Amino acid sequence: MNRSFLILTCCFLMYTATMTVRAQSGDNAHYYREFQVTLNDGKYGLLFRDEVVVPSEYDTIIAQKDNRGFISKQGDKYGFIGVGVTNYIPASNADNISWQDWNYLVKKGIGKKNNIYLFASVVPCNFDKIEYSDGRFLVNKDGLKGIYYSHGTKILPCEFDEIKMIDGRYWVRKGSLKGIYYSHGARILPCEFDEIRNIDGKYWVSKDGFKGIYYSHGARILPCEFDEIKMIDGKYQVSKNGLKGIYYSHGARILPCEFDEIKNIDGKYWVSKGDLNGVYYSHGARILSCEFDEIKTVNGKFWVRKGNLKGVYYSHGASILKCEFDKIELMSDGKYIAYKNGVKNLYTSTGSRLHTDSEVIYSTN
Repeated sequence: MNRSFLILTCCFLMYTATMTVRAQSGDNAHYYREFQVTLNDGKYGLLFRDEVVVPSEYDTIIAQKDNRGFISKQGDKYGFIGVGVTNYIPASNADNISWQDWNYLVKKGIGKKNNIYLFASVVPCNFDKIEYSDGRFLVNKDGLKGIYYSHGTKILPCEFDEIKMIDGRYWVRKGSLKGIYYSHGARILPCEFDEIRNIDGKYWVSKDGFKGIYYSHGARILPCEFDEIKMIDGKYQVSKNGLKGIYYSHGARILPCEFDEIKNIDGKYWVSKGDLNGVYYSHGARILSCEFDEIKTVNGKFWVRKGNLKGVYYSHGASILKCEFDKIELMSDGKYIAYKNGVKNLYTSTGSRLHTDSEVIYSTN
């Protein structure tokens, strides 16, 4: 029985020692067949065309299911070897990199036209666990997680408590903080938010009780500084320290966050700050500054009061009668009688002074 076991073991080791990587799709696929796992003195290494790529110093080297990489083991720690072929190496000194350079091994001239590079990226056995999935190595060390490409380039550093692929992007967590990265590792949102929600294709974030909004590519729409954000009529109504403001959906400001109250009345924003009132267009241009104690509309005009003084303004904000009269009366023919310091004067509907006899139809008293 022991003899049979030894024979089977020897056969397995002989097979493992000559195991090759199957061809991949693409023009350079056939080169993968020439990688071999080798066994010397009980330790495993990697060959290419019988030339040592990785020395035999590992307890195990296991080719992965799509044969674009190898998981290695030394003791109770894991590493990996990413291999590949390409006709372009960005490093200007690629020709001078030798097989013995530990982290990035390059060899040129394996193709018929002498223009193909072969590379093997060796990541040391420093990890507690490694899994291979969809052409990527998922690494784990001291409970933290990271991700590498099969050829060894780092996508996400091994510093996250959790990594999830959602809608083709990596959602990460470090402690209680969250962030988002592209599948190739570029950062979309830094890992600094307490909460991230995808609402209508934008990221609504919160941090230390404050809220903000970002585009799906990471550009900021609203900084994370507001107590509350609501989408109303296609625009963001925000609040900060009890004050309110309005922003466009792309983040441009309509009204600064400095008003106690904002109401949309007939397509215009009526605002208040303390006991004072004003009116703005829906795009943020000022009609009446926020300085009046009272504003009301009569016959399509704004009648205002500041203290005991009264005035009349057009709907676009130009003055008909400035706010400096003690009393204003509207006549049946659209003219005004205005009183100031005991003096009575008659004004046209546009605010020009004249004299006429007309019936009073409205009075500020």
